[in-house]
Amino acid sequence: MDYVVGDVHGCLPALVALLQRAGLLGPRAEWTGGEARLWLLGDYTDRGPDGVGVIELLMRLEEQAYRAGGAVHALLGNHDVLLLEAYHFPDEPSGFRHDGITLTFRELWLRARGQPADLERLRPEHAEWLAHRPALARVEGTLLMHADSDFYLEYGSSLGEINANIRAVLHSRDPVRWDRLEERFASRMAFWNGGAPKARGLLALLGAGRLVHGHTPIYSVLERHPEEVREPLVYAEGLCVNLDHCLYQGGPGFVYRLD
Repeated sequence: MDYVVGDVHGCLPALVALLQRAGLLGPRAEWTGGEARLWLLGDYTDRGPDGVGVIELLMRLEEQAYRAGGAVHALLGNHDVLLLEAYHFPDEPSGFRHDGITLTFRELWLRARGQPADLERLRPEHAEWLAHRPALARVEGTLLMHADSDFYLEYGSSLGEINANIRAVLHSRDPVRWDRLEERFASRMAFWNGGAPKARGLLALLGAGRLVHGHTPIYSVLERHPEEVREPLVYAEGLCVNLDHCLYQGGPGFVYRLD
């Protein structure tokens, strides 16, 4: 069985509680999911208080699930790129200007509600783990991705090519390439409000029948309070499923099961 969780944003206790209710974690936050597979859609840090704690939990669960015959897979989100930029190039100028001033990568990350404690605690092993996150995954007929955007196609025309080219950026030391990736990654809502043809084209190219994403909070799309969001948002003629439950705004969150 495959389970998917949307944006976590440093909300470690909320994530643990969700996975415990789903039967995937035990009382000490240990893997109890057996042969189940858990997928996370990126954005592990920023906004919430303990992004590094989330990273460490997922790193530990990867090993525990593997030993049990299951798996934990974590995809790349745009905030993960922002954090890595602040880590590798804190004083380099980004391509973002605010009030006529060009922000450094660290200033840009702080503007996106990066948490200084995360940057202070980030270690090389954490950064290397983030840099190895794939941008896309396909689970049978479902395409998993962080952003509701077709920017991924700027990096290739197949799942393997896109993942390889984005990973190459994350292992480069060229801040211009990083800046371009982060800027594209911030785009959203490509498949909303008449976007079904665009979603259908992306899916056909990448060999899937539907896509599951996070990135754009459901409450903001539906104009509701975060605490009212208790289930995924299915849209674009049923082709797209949004899982951004906005935990950092107090949403109760949910774990989505791929049937």
